[in-house]
Amino acid sequence: MTPDPENVQSLAIARYPHRYRVILLFRIDAAARAQTFLRRWAGNVQGGPTPAADAEAAYHFAFSWAGMAQLLGVDAHAADRLDPDAGAGQMEGFFTDPAEAPHRLATAVDLGFSGANSPEHWWAPGVDPDAFHMAMFCYFSDEAQKTETLRRIRHEASGAGLHEWQFPSFADKALSGHIPSDGVLHFGFRDGVSKVEIDWDEAGARGKTDFRELLLGYSNLTYPTMPVDPGPWNAFLRDGYYVGTAWLYQDVAAFNHFLADSAAAVQHLPAGSDRQEWLAAKLVGRWRDGSPLAAHPDRQPDAPDLANDFGYGDDETGEKTPLFSHIRVCNTRDQELSAPNRQRFRNGPPRLVRRGFSYGPPLAGSVDDGRDRGLVGIFACARINEQLYTIIRWMQETGFSDRFYDVKQGWRRQDSMFGLRDKPKAFASAHIPLADGTALDLPLRDFIRYKGLSLFFAPSLASLKILAGDPGPA
Repeated sequence: MTPDPENVQSLAIARYPHRYRVILLFRIDAAARAQTFLRRWAGNVQGGPTPAADAEAAYHFAFSWAGMAQLLGVDAHAADRLDPDAGAGQMEGFFTDPAEAPHRLATAVDLGFSGANSPEHWWAPGVDPDAFHMAMFCYFSDEAQKTETLRRIRHEASGAGLHEWQFPSFADKALSGHIPSDGVLHFGFRDGVSKVEIDWDEAGARGKTDFRELLLGYSNLTYPTMPVDPGPWNAFLRDGYYVGTAWLYQDVAAFNHFLADSAAAVQHLPAGSDRQEWLAAKLVGRWRDGSPLAAHPDRQPDAPDLANDFGYGDDETGEKTPLFSHIRVCNTRDQELSAPNRQRFRNGPPRLVRRGFSYGPPLAGSVDDGRDRGLVGIFACARINEQLYTIIRWMQETGFSDRFYDVKQGWRRQDSMFGLRDKPKAFASAHIPLADGTALDLPLRDFIRYKGLSLFFAPSLASLKILAGDPGPA
């Protein structure tokens, strides 16, 4: 069986042209009233890989386990009413068990969230992430459309007894921002270059990712997603996917200062090269225009090269693309994993479908202006622990390939851009091999800070109707 892409919410499989993005988070206090709201708005949710025209606002919905259980009339701790013969455990425990939530201490420690990144500093005062029951992802073409539509959504949500969790640091009082017109994010890099192309029909096409890395309901021996057995739960979850939503502050001033302070250590570049630009590219693995170091290791090309068909098989030591650069840690491509990880990920390293948007104003100059700016990331997958959490762990501690053990303290190092330097025992240094066989080792700083991470499930269009209590045709 292969999926019908038109039954899959477009949130993760289409790239919307809308510039303005808002994520509204609600607590459900009365399921029947919430379903009235859902029936009103979910009817406009689009499926398939073709995005809606930007003249029209677009919406998507995702739910926490507690929120979904309310709408289904299921006991949140023992999912057995949908299928009395199934028993509990029809979804991944990292999603259904409140003790495994990312803001719980044990999970936070496991993922490297400590110090300034600890969940005690997340979200906003008075906000209860255990009651993020429903997320509504909204796309708007302009400010006027956003303002008027948000007014209507909030009015109807309040009338349906939904409590909206608000965040005062955003002008819209919700996780909100925009897609920059030039596609360049706060750190100065072009976004949206690396794309996950879904192999919908299991053709095994080069460069495409099996749909089971994204969708539930198609479990097999290679992709053992829950639930494994056929039945009502399997049918309900089919064509749905998990959504991790992360709020990340980006310390642009710290990044710019690092580049300026470290540039003097960079020697012997080709004539006309910019030391800071070279260093920035080495931390990310791409030049700021999106061109990969794998293809252009010495200088940025005259025109952007946005190709993604490259690997690291000819660059085992990281002379072209450093082992600890952001894109190499998050997508190791053809770099060989360690034996335990090769056994764990038989079809290659875990992949995520990434979406997101910038928030906050650009930083003018290199002095921190005290304003909040960063990224709201949306990460879609079929297995929370094996995909999303694994990549977060790898960013905080690079021991997943034997290549790292060839570098001093390699297994304790981190993603050069997104590592959290206050993780206990982290070795916060950028290791950048040079052509003469030596290497730069530059002390790193915190360039990002987590301000929130939550998990939702985006059901198929058919299952969204079930959650909305749609009685179907008479």
